[in-house]
Amino acid sequence: MQPAVSLADLLAAETREAGAFIELLREEQKLLAASGNADALLPIAERKSEFAGRLRAIGEQREQYLSAHHCKPGREGVEAYLAAAPEGKTLQPQWQRLLALAKEARALNETNGKLIAIHWQHNQKALAALMSATDGAMVYGPDGQQVGGGGRRFLSSA
Repeated sequence: MQPAVSLADLLAAETREAGAFIELLREEQKLLAASGNADALLPIAERKSEFAGRLRAIGEQREQYLSAHHCKPGREGVEAYLAAAPEGKTLQPQWQRLLALAKEARALNETNGKLIAIHWQHNQKALAALMSATDGAMVYGPDGQQVGGGGRRFLSSA
């Protein structure tokens, strides 16, 4: 049984989703560059997860389409299908556009990951500075009484 959706429809859907995903990655990058505000990043992380699910589903449909047309999965299969199919020449630009979007998304995601790592390192250094500043300071114990700062605990042991 042949799939009801055409490869043209799948490539168009995948291209739309990839373009919207790139816009979301750019939005994330702006937030990371401006402040790294974790609260503002949480909704973006949720939306990224939703995009990943939709892109995965479309990719699976594309793989099923290729399989039904006796083609290998992945890039090699799409290119073989486009080389052999009558509509291949008209779909080639769409396929190239999708590949370019995937490359751009990968680069943006890598850059965002590096920005997140920089923010994380900054936060770790700030936390270490705060922890060392409290070493000799008087702090309050669980009973509300002042105690020396020598009983230092790290967050990982709290």
